[in-house]
Amino acid sequence: MRICLMVCLAAAGTTGCRTPPPIDRPAPVANVEAALVPPPSGAARIQLDPSQAFVFPQLLESALPAYPPDLLALRLAPAETCVAVDIGADGRVGAVSPRRDEACAGADGPHVARFADAVEQAVRLWTYDPALVCRTSDGRAVADACAEPDAIDTPVALRLSYAFVFSQQDGKPRVELASGARQGGE
Repeated sequence: MRICLMVCLAAAGTTGCRTPPPIDRPAPVANVEAALVPPPSGAARIQLDPSQAFVFPQLLESALPAYPPDLLALRLAPAETCVAVDIGADGRVGAVSPRRDEACAGADGPHVARFADAVEQAVRLWTYDPALVCRTSDGRAVADACAEPDAIDTPVALRLSYAFVFSQQDGKPRVELASGARQGGE
């Protein structure tokens, strides 16, 4: 019995003195969200008459920008970047320019340019089914000119604005498209 007790105490003593394995800190995770932003005040808008209807452009290729990997270790606060995107009548992205106004406050700090560059690189690769203005062939007013059998569809160029939010958290990397996108176009 004494031997059994001494073996148990010796085993308990050696396990109590072991150093626990180091705790690995989870890798930072990037999250990028995007949403449409209403056009700035005073922006040109497409004017339709009662014989016309508008079809919003459909985004076909839309990879979100990547969070710059070397900034993940800095564990930065969320940063918003807004851009205006010119979409041609062919559905291709033309100009991509920064936007900063009452609807797009944007972020400040030394890394803002890195996020803006990531947004511009990604958005330049986007493609759309172009926006259309449909009209009836005889100019008659209808509820939906695009649904008419004699509709004439004309692709049009326009500008849309998007807000991207770069954020991160502990865990695995993830990129999401923001839900509840705001509607807007110029």
